[in-house]
Amino acid sequence: MDEHAEPGTEPIQSPAEDPDLEPVKPSPMGRNFYLVMALIGLMLFLIVFFNVPATRASAAATLVTNNWTLASYATTPGVLVPVMDSTQVTARFGRDGIVRGSAGCNGYTGTYTIKEYALSITALGSTRMNCPASGVMIQEIRYLSDLGNASAIRIYDPNLNVYDGQGKLLLVFGSGSP
Repeated sequence: MDEHAEPGTEPIQSPAEDPDLEPVKPSPMGRNFYLVMALIGLMLFLIVFFNVPATRASAAATLVTNNWTLASYATTPGVLVPVMDSTQVTARFGRDGIVRGSAGCNGYTGTYTIKEYALSITALGSTRMNCPASGVMIQEIRYLSDLGNASAIRIYDPNLNVYDGQGKLLLVFGSGSP
């Protein structure tokens, strides 16, 4: 040992220099290990690539088989507010590509297309009755505007969430009878 070395800084001997130390040999991984890893990889592949189209298809099927009742909608600044108690806002997406329902007082209709999670609603029109209840017309205008800005959907059973092109939540529907 070096007389000038500081205490605690002695050099560590390698296994080749110390005959009492035996090197640890890694245990070989058998065929079963690789078989299990291959099966796990295959399962993950099947879950990711074969389940996603089924989920997308079921989203479109759920969209057209349910009647939707609006629970909340986005105001101009993007804040979700509940639908007024005195109104029922509904949507029914038909297999014919027509969406129709009640905007709270007036009826509306439009055309829609859906591909996977992408939703486009165009040609929205509504009846033009003057609704006497306070705030109903403002709610209708905002709802129809949000519906026209729809770009994507997500279905979280029993809710339908509608998003704009930037991914902001516009509308939250519950499954119900319009």
